[in-house]
Amino acid sequence: MKKLIPIIYGILSRAERAALALVVDSNGSTPRKAGSLMAMTAEGGSYGTVGGGALEFEAQRVLREMLEQGNPHSKTEGYSLSSSETGDLCMICGGDVYMHYLVVEPTDANVETFRRASAAARGEEDSWLAFRIAEGAPTEIMLLAGGDKFGEYAGLLRRIPEYDDRDTGVFAMPITQSGRVYIFGGGHVAQALVPVLASVDFSCVVYEDREDFASPELFNGARGTVCASFAEINENVKITEADCVVILTRGHKNDFEVLTQTLASPAYYVGCIGSSRKIAVIRQRLTDEAGIPAQTVARLHSPIGLDIEAETPAEIAVSIAAEMIRFRATGE
Repeated sequence: MKKLIPIIYGILSRAERAALALVVDSNGSTPRKAGSLMAMTAEGGSYGTVGGGALEFEAQRVLREMLEQGNPHSKTEGYSLSSSETGDLCMICGGDVYMHYLVVEPTDANVETFRRASAAARGEEDSWLAFRIAEGAPTEIMLLAGGDKFGEYAGLLRRIPEYDDRDTGVFAMPITQSGRVYIFGGGHVAQALVPVLASVDFSCVVYEDREDFASPELFNGARGTVCASFAEINENVKITEADCVVILTRGHKNDFEVLTQTLASPAYYVGCIGSSRKIAVIRQRLTDEAGIPAQTVARLHSPIGLDIEAETPAEIAVSIAAEMIRFRATGE
């Protein structure tokens, strides 16, 4: 979505209309989830995706029709992705998708909204693109960004797209979310992990106590590095509720030292590498020696990563990134 917003801004700034297909809700097995966005121009240019296949073909057909008819009104359509003859699109996914269609006119207000949204996509502040949906009427598009008064929309502003179809009729999708991934330890796994996380819009900072392993050149895509003692984390970084913690240090002692500090932080995700046996011992020590409540220790993701039988640093990086993507998307 970050890449698509500047494209839409470019279309509107040329005084051209843009038709959008936006997935506002889905259930079951579907190719794309809420927040997937596709744009089309009157000349037939298509950007972004809502899932490919028959669903995308149908979305493109609807957008072309709206552009040809000059219809300024929006509409929402539901599709059953079933392989049966009664399924709307005869797809085998088995889920349901709800697509909102709208035409964005190149008004001064819309151009300015997407100009600001493009700037927000390059920044680090919390920002959302919000659509006030009213069937049979033009859809109002708003940018909700840091410093604005969110008012009635505050309850919708989450890290995942949210649609309030019963009250405000607003669909809010995140553009940029504040928060960083603090990676403790700068070894081979961290060096493989940073570029993977950066490619899926995580902002990474590497924290190491060894100068040779804190060099920025080792971490392609990192926001920065910190070289300092693992015993003095709170003196060197401020971990907030928008942040993640990934612990990949070179030994159990350092892992334990980092965990005693980061589990006390409001970070929304804390994960630590290690075998099941090692982690069981550390969990017990955290409770017995550090006095950390069992419910706090229970929020630790460890052994970190999805179980894909990963062995090499690159494979382990993929498994960790996959778990973090899932947690970011679901909060579970």
